[in-house]
Amino acid sequence: MIVVGLSISFRSQEPCTIADPKVELISVSDTDPNCTVNVTVSFTIDRNNGNKYTYVHLWTAEDYPGLDYKKAPDGDDLVDALGTIAINTDGTAFLLPNYGPDEDNVTPLFAGLSIMEEDLGGKLSKITISNVQLVVPGACEDLPELKSDIWSTQAEADKHPPVHCVATSIPLTIKDPAITGEINCNEPDGPRTYDLSITTANPTAFEVTYKLYLDDGVLTSGQTTFGPDDEFISESTVTLSSTLPITKMNVAYPYDIMESKRSIWVVLTSPDLSDPIIVEIINYCSVNMPVTLTKFRGDLLENAVALSWITTEESGSSYFEVERSGDAAEFLNLGRIQSKGTTNVTQHYGFRDEAPLPGNNYYRLKMVDLDGSTERSAIVVIANNANSVAFELLGNPVVNREVRFVLKNENPDKITLHDIQGRNIAFSLSKTGNTFILKPQDNISSGLYLLNLGNNTRQTKKVLIR
Repeated sequence: MIVVGLSISFRSQEPCTIADPKVELISVSDTDPNCTVNVTVSFTIDRNNGNKYTYVHLWTAEDYPGLDYKKAPDGDDLVDALGTIAINTDGTAFLLPNYGPDEDNVTPLFAGLSIMEEDLGGKLSKITISNVQLVVPGACEDLPELKSDIWSTQAEADKHPPVHCVATSIPLTIKDPAITGEINCNEPDGPRTYDLSITTANPTAFEVTYKLYLDDGVLTSGQTTFGPDDEFISESTVTLSSTLPITKMNVAYPYDIMESKRSIWVVLTSPDLSDPIIVEIINYCSVNMPVTLTKFRGDLLENAVALSWITTEESGSSYFEVERSGDAAEFLNLGRIQSKGTTNVTQHYGFRDEAPLPGNNYYRLKMVDLDGSTERSAIVVIANNANSVAFELLGNPVVNREVRFVLKNENPDKITLHDIQGRNIAFSLSKTGNTFILKPQDNISSGLYLLNLGNNTRQTKKVLIR
């Protein structure tokens, strides 16, 4: 996100307060010889002792007049403005076709705009005006630099109403590139698919890389978060510009039947961006099960297999049975793990198979409810051959900035560490048996890093360093 302009200044008197004003760039289109800019304006207003009218003015930075708002601006003050928006904020907010302080010389933007008001409690409301089209003189060779003012009055509209609160010098916020998407449920037979759109207002083409991850289903304070255990789906590097958007429609992605509620994370990076852009495509597909299993996996650890699974919701659940097969046809019960019963708090479970079969091991969970009904998970396959590669983290997030992992039947020289933007991180490596300790040599910052094993079936582990 880029912010263009100077610091915002506020002035407030008793009847109202304006907070968190934003003018966000949505798109730019070349309308030769000029440039049409689409922006969204939002702000929070506290009416305090009452409020009737609120006005928004927008200029190019070059023409910005820097008004003092000792009185309401009139046509002479707004002669260079790209546009004015008038809002009735007495009760439910709605757009006005007239500018009260100077109806003869100022015509506000009205047609095609949409307004939304979110009640934040008391007299506090967030107001958002969308589809604000501004014609900026000149071609769209560069992203425009805009400034805006928002002011409000309690007085009835007249030639010189008092200004009760104001925010000035509001810069243009460029949310660019913009990422949107949707998960298609395709009920009842599936498969789940996603739509993805990545757009930019920049007319100059630049290279971006976007990676998709399937969320691990673990909730933090009731919310999904992008983290090291999210499952990598795909990666693409493409050229992006205002005339070369990225559009993907109805793309199938890998998921198990019991994991169909997991969302998708999009991580976009570019040499032209200072920071990654991370957006979640939320999964609104409904899955009606007593246990919501968001993750079930297995890892070969030297001579054992560690199984782990996560639930985000349980209703009348009794216990889990861990089942194993050597041919994916006949399964035997290895053990039982008691469940939490009824909870909407994320739960973590684990089971260790100390004597896995030679060759492929097929694992699944049998979920048993209090009423005796059962449901089985998808199958996890773990290869336990003499030359099977074992590569697994031991603790994540890491402790004391020491990344500990198991590596078996693979050359440790093939281990690399990168930040999320792909930059190589130097490190030292020590070993005890099949357990390795990796220590970054530089004073790296906290965040998400990628531990890579460059074998024939390349594996990547996301590591959270705090």
